[in-house]
Amino acid sequence: MQDSIEVYTDEEVTVEHMKTLSGCDARFDITAEDGRKWRVDLTRDGDTEIVTSWRDGELADLEFPEWAGDVTARLARV
Repeated sequence: MQDSIEVYTDEEVTVEHMKTLSGCDARFDITAEDGRKWRVDLTRDGDTEIVTSWRDGELADLEFPEWAGDVTARLARV
């Protein structure tokens, strides 16, 4: 399932649930409008680990932008 979320910078990001991990943890893909994408593991407590990231479809070592904390906090509450 894919959802769009508007973040406080007025950007739209796409969030896609990839799979459920052990316990209540889950893996998501988070894609920004500018071509950056992160695959993250998220715990129910809101702890986030970047599994991998891409820029324009190419593997890249990307840091999470400031707005990502808001997105993962929303996902942890669902």
